[in-house]
Amino acid sequence: MKITFRQVDAFRAVVSSGSVKGASTLLGVSQPAISRLISDLESEVGFALFARQGRALVPTPEGRLLVGEIRQAITGMEHIKDAANVIANFGHTAVQLVTIPSFAGGLAPDLIARFGAAHPQVKMCLEIEANDDTVEWLVLQNHDFGLTTSVPTNPALAHMPMEEGSVYCVLPQEHRLASKSQIAPKDLHGECFVSYLAGSRFRHDIDTVFEAAGVTRELRFETRTSDAICQLVARRLGVSVVATSHAADEIPGCVAVPFKARLDMQAVLIWPTNRLLSAPANSFLEMVRKSRNACD
Repeated sequence: MKITFRQVDAFRAVVSSGSVKGASTLLGVSQPAISRLISDLESEVGFALFARQGRALVPTPEGRLLVGEIRQAITGMEHIKDAANVIANFGHTAVQLVTIPSFAGGLAPDLIARFGAAHPQVKMCLEIEANDDTVEWLVLQNHDFGLTTSVPTNPALAHMPMEEGSVYCVLPQEHRLASKSQIAPKDLHGECFVSYLAGSRFRHDIDTVFEAAGVTRELRFETRTSDAICQLVARRLGVSVVATSHAADEIPGCVAVPFKARLDMQAVLIWPTNRLLSAPANSFLEMVRKSRNACD
């Protein structure tokens, strides 16, 4: 059995209009052509599709059954067309970015905001993990991109340096050091200190700086993100060192002062080489590359 789309279109047009003439007008073909297509379709299926009632053509019981099947098939085709349109416009998937807490309050949201503005139909997912090793593992497993502080050694991860970050000491607004233009590790001797969670490379680097300077801090509080650290600082629970002044600038009662120390705070974008990136993820990567080249 060989049924063509032209035959099905002619059949649907006659059902809709009730006549060969009406179907001819709907499809823009001659009446003899419509009649021939219906006749060919009847020959293929082996039964009559229409019966005449007055001047109108009405589907036979068998024809009505076929109409139902055709409508289901057309609905399926429309679904396929809709799905193809969604895929073509990046609506079928999300770009997944996972970051360490140091970049959760500034760089990561900025990247997502810029990409979201250019591609409003793309879903975005931002996750925050405590340390660089977890970020690398998630990117290897199923995430598109990660933001860390160092170049990965795993050959299954590609990387791109993003920017050199500045390091800030965050203090309550009325703190004795808030008016200084720069703060050194020795200035924080004996202070209650709010830390990033243990396991973060940045937390380790901060602790190393204070240990090398022989500075003792009171380590009572720790949390995941720079925003959360600044919230605790604003409530006078201590001071801290963070990788961005963004959070402090947004939180009343908290100020950020440049921190004088040897802390290499580089943002590195990583992505997997062991699987293909989706079309939206490739667009995200291209946006980052262009932005980086513009800054060079």
